Amino acid sequence: MDIHRRSSCRLLAGVLVAGSLAAGGAHAATKGAAAPAPAPTAQVAPVFDLAPLPVTTGQLVQFILTPSGQVSGMLLADGTQVFCPRELGDSLPAIVHPGEQVSINGLKGAGRPIVRGYAVTGPRGRRIADVRVEGAAIPYDSPSIGPDVPVDGTILAPLYDMQGKVQGVIMRDHGVVYVGETNAARLAGWLRPGAPLHAIGTGVTGERGTAINAREIGPDVNQAIHVEPADAPPPGAFPGSAGYDVIPGGSTAE
Repeated sequence: MDIHRRSSCRLLAGVLVAGSLAAGGAHAATKGAAAPAPAPTAQVAPVFDLAPLPVTTGQLVQFILTPSGQVSGMLLADGTQVFCPRELGDSLPAIVHPGEQVSINGLKGAGRPIVRGYAVTGPRGRRIADVRVEGAAIPYDSPSIGPDVPVDGTILAPLYDMQGKVQGVIMRDHGVVYVGETNAARLAGWLRPGAPLHAIGTGVTGERGTAINAREIGPDVNQAIHVEPADAPPPGAFPGSAGYDVIPGGSTAE
């Protein structure tokens, strides 16, 4: 009877050990297995048919950056500047790289080498469109802050905005210098293609390029002058004055 009891206990212990080993092996296999890939985000279909828009094709030379490092457009090899809203610009580096061909559905500028892009197709057939998700917040570029970034070289072309107004220059080394519409008109003699330029201001510099809001600018460092940065807030009453706390257009404003 004792012999049978001891045999039964040994058999039960063996079963428990085997089960524990099997569970441990299954846990290890699960732990070592690659995590399942997340489901792709659903693409939002454009509300409007963008196909009838004029098509511009060309070779991408560089991305046009804002001083905060966002992609606001592209410069093509023929000098065309393509501008697009933030949502579209953020997706451009994923579908096309400098040196590759790109196709843009968009409105061409009248008398300016600019295109307002609404849809972009990369060299591998991937297409992105200007589709704003309903209720999404509109991105805002706050005034740039950070270390000073110098730019020295030769001007390649004027830098336009989406309305076709000159707001700075693009350098031959792909740097982008913003001075704002008012300064661009005042300093037009210095901002001609082929002219040398020295500028310094806050911005970004990295793999995608350089872009600054110029605070000092001139043909060279010895002739540089101070300018109000393109993103400087409008002048107002100084702190402590009677009008400092008055909000223009508010009920207390005169």
